[in-house]
Amino acid sequence: MFLPFSKRAKDWEPHALRLRGMVCANPRQSRFDPGELAPKLGLTIMPVSFRGLTADELRHLRTQGRSHWSGGVYPQPLPDGSFLCMLNPDDPPRRNRITLMEEICHRYFNHEPTKLVVREDGLLIRDFNDAQEKQAFGVGAAVLMPWSLFFPRLNNGMSSVELSEEFDVTTQLVEYRIKIAGARKLYDARQRSHLLSRRAAGL
Repeated sequence: MFLPFSKRAKDWEPHALRLRGMVCANPRQSRFDPGELAPKLGLTIMPVSFRGLTADELRHLRTQGRSHWSGGVYPQPLPDGSFLCMLNPDDPPRRNRITLMEEICHRYFNHEPTKLVVREDGLLIRDFNDAQEKQAFGVGAAVLMPWSLFFPRLNNGMSSVELSEEFDVTTQLVEYRIKIAGARKLYDARQRSHLLSRRAAGL
């Protein structure tokens, strides 16, 4: 198995390939649809409706509150045993893709759902498991950009913008994948080499 450079990404890659293989018949296919994988892990995707909210509530969700939520899974199962997964309808499709992959990975690893807890000052907050979140996000990114497909393109000088188009993800996720896989120095070197080649060719 062709693995990334960093230990953490090495550990995540087999899980990513296993998840990808559940629905992807062609291992060389760069683009991957998490919506096809979600039912395999018992998730039912439901578009979020803002009906019933006041104008102030809706304004808050679509302005200052917009960046504070991207999606989540309702902790109680539906009658058919699946779990309801909700995605922020105001997020771009590429942002929704990694959000859904993250929720799929939480189900795959059987992570403990977050809970509302009361702080010492009486404020109600949601708890946070950093290790679980990093694992779910890292494996989700690897599913969308498996190393066996991502590395050759990176090594051939594709930019983060070109990689984002190739894998249908955000440039921010590409940058994360480069960094977490331990490939930042290689990526920068290939970009410099690519730029010098273009200059020499008069492009």
